[in-house]
Amino acid sequence: MNAGTWILIIVSVAIVIIFMLLRPRAGARKYPEVVQFILYDIKMNQALVDTFSRREKPKTFEHNNWEMYKDRIGFLTETQKDLLRETFGLVDEFNVVIKAAKKSKTNSYKNIDLSKFKELLDKCQKELEDWMITNTGQKDLPLKYPSIWSTLFGERS
Repeated sequence: MNAGTWILIIVSVAIVIIFMLLRPRAGARKYPEVVQFILYDIKMNQALVDTFSRREKPKTFEHNNWEMYKDRIGFLTETQKDLLRETFGLVDEFNVVIKAAKKSKTNSYKNIDLSKFKELLDKCQKELEDWMITNTGQKDLPLKYPSIWSTLFGERS
């Protein structure tokens, strides 16, 4: 290869790297996605609560999305943040009991009182869905499929 080809390749790679580094970050546009991910955990936990007493083998409650996004909820009100922290605090407590019961192969997990937890889950769902309606006009986000352009250079709004 001659020098002209090498220069063209290096300049092309540099331009792509510069665009990737300078692309705008989503910021506030990502808030509805954070809310949707946390809502997924809440809805999953509601389904688990509904079937909890009928299960032969206990299943731990969901909190993966909460663990990923709990540091990114600064846009919510203090009341909403406290409600989420309390709810997922109970999730952690219940999961410890469930894991211990699984390990010891007992039914001690059936002694868990889920009434307060169910109320908290319902409140969380209502608060987050109200936030979605207020800020996006709908409860759920429409499905989006990324394009190659948005993957490389970021979305433009």
